[in-house]
Amino acid sequence: MNNTSQDSRERIGVRNTHNIISIIFLSLVALLALSFSIMLLIKNASLKREEEAVRMELEALNNEGYYTLTEADRLVEEAKKEAEIETTNSIKSKIQSKLEAGEGTTATIRSLFPEQMVVASSGKYYFFPILDSIAHHGFGDEDFVVGDDGFLKYVGNDTNVHVKKGIDVSRFQGKINWKKVADAGIDFAFIRVGLRGTKEGTLLVDDCFSDNIKGATENGIDVGVYFYSQALNEEEAKEELQIVLDNIEPYSIKYPVVIDIESADSDTARTNNMTSDDYENVVRVFCDMVRSAGYKPMVYGNVKSFTLLMDAKDVDDYGIWIAYYGTPLYYPYHFDVWQFSSTGTVDGIEGNVDLDICITEY
Repeated sequence: MNNTSQDSRERIGVRNTHNIISIIFLSLVALLALSFSIMLLIKNASLKREEEAVRMELEALNNEGYYTLTEADRLVEEAKKEAEIETTNSIKSKIQSKLEAGEGTTATIRSLFPEQMVVASSGKYYFFPILDSIAHHGFGDEDFVVGDDGFLKYVGNDTNVHVKKGIDVSRFQGKINWKKVADAGIDFAFIRVGLRGTKEGTLLVDDCFSDNIKGATENGIDVGVYFYSQALNEEEAKEELQIVLDNIEPYSIKYPVVIDIESADSDTARTNNMTSDDYENVVRVFCDMVRSAGYKPMVYGNVKSFTLLMDAKDVDDYGIWIAYYGTPLYYPYHFDVWQFSSTGTVDGIEGNVDLDICITEY
């Protein structure tokens, strides 16, 4: 019986111990749950404060004129469309005003592309970037004006620029009274030695060459000479130069010996299939031989010559005689002689004559 009582007391003690442990465990769980709940409440309150702060910041930004990314993209697209419309209207207005002022289509197009040379040929327009690798002449649009005598005069500020007045002549001017030409103040003359035919390629000496070079030199006018080339290759370039050298040998040639490179503008022209490389090779052969013979080489051409027929940078080693009628000169690169008119008048010459100015001392 005593053993039984003792067992009962032991069982009661064990149960009490288990109950205490359970109570302690449940208390710990409750405490952890309470702590976690408190942490969640604190975190939630913090998030609400951050959300409120962000909301207030966005409202402030909106009040200051800031936009969301979507709004910004929309505004950019609207601005681009407005700019395109404004640019288009500006270009249209510029074109309209120039055409109404009487400017031609080519001149109008050129004004819209100031960083390129625009060349019209055979119903097409060609665009050539203006290169910094070639020396520019540096003259402004207002630096040259036509004087009372019909010649261009320099009115710019560069005291180193000195302009001389000249003409270029061939058999088309007929018999010339060179004394009257000299008395008219002409400083120099380029005289055509000859030409090669545009179709058959026949070599010809100008009918008036001898009379012109004698008349000019005897009246104190400095002379240069030129040959209208239609050479296809190196051999023909040498043939043309030989005619020049044979004919100028007795005379004092102060100004350059010139190869005239122009498009024949004919469906049957023998040069129609020539490439820029072909033209440049002809020029190099001719001009290098001129230099070797002791004369000054020069290339004559218009804007088309120095863009479509040749690359200006590839003939930059020689003197340049540019043909462009009117002012300002539509040619950005350096030049030595400018043929500015084909309808000039000079005492001693019947009819029209080409007028030139020279800015290089020879």
